[in-house]
Amino acid sequence: METTYDVKTYKILTYKGVRKTTYTVRWVVAGKRWREPFNTVALAEGFRSELIRATGKGDAFVVATGLPVSHRSKSAAMSWYKFAVEYVDARWSQLGGNSRKNIAKTMTATTIALLWAKPTQFAPAAVRTALRDWAFNTNRCPDAPRDVVAILKWVERNSLPVSAWEDPEKVDQVLQTIDTRLDGKQAAAWSRKRNRRILNVAMKWSRRLPRRPRTPWTSDPC
Repeated sequence: METTYDVKTYKILTYKGVRKTTYTVRWVVAGKRWREPFNTVALAEGFRSELIRATGKGDAFVVATGLPVSHRSKSAAMSWYKFAVEYVDARWSQLGGNSRKNIAKTMTATTIALLWAKPTQFAPAAVRTALRDWAFNTNRCPDAPRDVVAILKWVERNSLPVSAWEDPEKVDQVLQTIDTRLDGKQAAAWSRKRNRRILNVAMKWSRRLPRRPRTPWTSDPC
């Protein structure tokens, strides 16, 4: 993980559009420019203050993410699977049926790509179904049958941490996975674009919003 202390933070950029106003935090890490838009000035100021505090304390910044190491540490211990479940739960009520299905599909493919090992004791189709139709379905998950619960507990134990996104090789692997259909052929351009947009929104959400934890999966995964 490459880090640096070469960080500059700029004033918040305010853009007043026809429908809404956005407030963008701008900063530079090792010469690379970063931008993060927010819907309220309070959120923007809070995020900018976090960057300034980290710089003031002498924290190193991760070159690949543009964020301070102290920010990274908050996500390092959280598995990608746990984050993905919380993200789906948090957005569930805001989404329509098609959006829910698309997010579930993208999260399923991404979660499988971010496992320590392949779940050879389970059929691939069963793993995909357990994730897509149960783990990433807020309404159905509490009623998951025993065989599904067993699969999801295994996935939770074998999921890489969110910090895996700081590894460029792992990111390339994930993107290749979501760009590929189950038959091994490349997905359509519109499908690839949609999947990447879904992941981009999820990663931005991880920076802004507080966790909304579901009951820990120590005994019941849903």
